[in-house]
Amino acid sequence: MTRLLSKLGVVILLFASTFALAASSADALDLVVHASVVVKALKAQLFKDRGRYYLRRPDRCNDPYLENPTVSFKQGRVYVGAHFAGRIGALIGGVCKSTTEPSAIMLSARPVLRLQEAALEDVRLESADKPMVAAALQNLIGANSLSRLRVDLLEAVRALTAPDKTAPYAIAVRALKLNDLTVQNEELHVTVNGAVEIR
Repeated sequence: MTRLLSKLGVVILLFASTFALAASSADALDLVVHASVVVKALKAQLFKDRGRYYLRRPDRCNDPYLENPTVSFKQGRVYVGAHFAGRIGALIGGVCKSTTEPSAIMLSARPVLRLQEAALEDVRLESADKPMVAAALQNLIGANSLSRLRVDLLEAVRALTAPDKTAPYAIAVRALKLNDLTVQNEELHVTVNGAVEIR
């Protein structure tokens, strides 16, 4: 009986979502993206070389990288914390001079929508535990440092409505229009309009 009620609740929720997605923008659906989704995307897309994200291509004197990303949202921005490791140096007189000083750092970026994807731009170094690391990273971290990160929101919704997850019902996401990506209450909110079909 509990399972039946649970299924019934899912169906009611899906019907409500269908009406919300098909409604006018005044009645649009609010899609909430949690920090864990962005962490998973960071690990899959950027921190994929043994858990590392290289800030530049490693060479004889340099292999600066970040690891162990964390994500939070505040003040309209996405904050990415990470552990900086590796070396930053230069070849001086034929000898490699580099320093290694691990440090906790904090980056921030502005979330943006590009068609059906959420992305990050305007990346800034907010802080570093070690002043020397902060100075060195100013040259390595640019406004587009995390620009390769993409969270395909339409694909995520389609994965959640796959037949094996909604049986015995079939749910087809025909279209989603994403608008107004904002940070509210330490969450990433996207206003969604579109069409969902349930059979």
